[in-house]
Amino acid sequence: MTDDFVQDGAVDPLAAVAEPTPLPRIRAFEGLGFGLFVHFGLYSQLGQGEWVWYHHGMDRERYLELFASFDPSGFDADALCALAAEAGCRYVCLTTRHHEGFSLYDTRGLNTYDAPHACGRDLIAEYSAACEKHGLKKFFYHTTLDWWHPEFDGDWDAYQQYLRDSVEILCTQYGTVDGLWFDGNWARKDRDWQEDALYGMIRSHQPEIIIVNNSSIAAKGAEGHPDTDVVTFEQGTPSRRDQRGAAKYRAAEMCDTMNSHWGVGAHDLSHKAPADVIRNLVASRAVGGNLLMNIGPLGDGSIPGYERELLRLVGRWCQVCPQAIYDARPDWSLHGRNGSVCLRQGSTVFHFLPQVRIKGNTHLALGEPGDGLQVISGAIGRVRRISWADTGADLTFTQNGDHLMYEATPYPYGSQLVVRIAIIECEE
Repeated sequence: MTDDFVQDGAVDPLAAVAEPTPLPRIRAFEGLGFGLFVHFGLYSQLGQGEWVWYHHGMDRERYLELFASFDPSGFDADALCALAAEAGCRYVCLTTRHHEGFSLYDTRGLNTYDAPHACGRDLIAEYSAACEKHGLKKFFYHTTLDWWHPEFDGDWDAYQQYLRDSVEILCTQYGTVDGLWFDGNWARKDRDWQEDALYGMIRSHQPEIIIVNNSSIAAKGAEGHPDTDVVTFEQGTPSRRDQRGAAKYRAAEMCDTMNSHWGVGAHDLSHKAPADVIRNLVASRAVGGNLLMNIGPLGDGSIPGYERELLRLVGRWCQVCPQAIYDARPDWSLHGRNGSVCLRQGSTVFHFLPQVRIKGNTHLALGEPGDGLQVISGAIGRVRRISWADTGADLTFTQNGDHLMYEATPYPYGSQLVVRIAIIECEE
């Protein structure tokens, strides 16, 4: 989480340098802006996080008990996707298989350790239909690390074939797949993960798919195989990356948890506030990155009430000015003050302000005092109008060459949006 999204007055050393042209699918992915991550599996029944097998020293017999008791009666893919849309998310990424090796999809004879054999339901088929219904892009998380499969610690080539066969099912049985999100290569850095074969197979079935392979918390922003399209910042704010001389332009994505676990933690009270999520979303968009925000359903697949209501509040903020969040791109030539961010779409600049005071008087505590005067330097163009996105109220301004000044009037008493957006309309 960050309160100041950019360094005030920083000289931009990359402003005049061209980057590789993004592939259309990568630019389209950047336009999604905000996604919902969902971690759900057998581990959810225990309420002790998704790594419970590893950290609590469980064995296969205990997991077979969880397999036998798996009853996702509360898993409602339609309600999940409806909530994602209400939250302002434009894509969803569901764990089709996590490190425990259990699949939410029909493995079609590869093994019987899957949801159809446990509960008689193909949860990924249900999820796929719900994404299509609600107009959401459909991403599949799939582990590469596997604690269940015996060949992961045995015949490595046999395990890699099993992994490819598993992923091929996802690529051929569930319609158009918009993204595959891999995780686990960091567990065996000394091994050949045979990515050429894996990604080649994927693109043979889904040529326009976005491929992500998480680089881990320890290697935020690291670039991997050339066929991947996105660099990841797990639980860390994306930074602007110098892609000069790169063979391929890659997007950036921050993935983050609601508390301290990806899977549900019944005794984890470290929940983020809606304001934290809003700030993280702005911090990600400030450098052109996406935010993938996680929830961990309960053991029956239902969504915890706090996470549900938090997402709805974030959605209310996203509805204030969707164009600024999804369609606008960073304008590196513009510099604000007090941690503000400038994004541009065509002749319109959106100024994101994290510190705007509330209108009140000396008898009222108003939180961050802020400074109403805003200054933007850089080639913004001739400004015609500035207004608040939330109220439509006009703001007074003066412009002198490459310096724009305007007065950021306070919120009306009773309102506080965490980050306020000023719409700056320039001449074409």
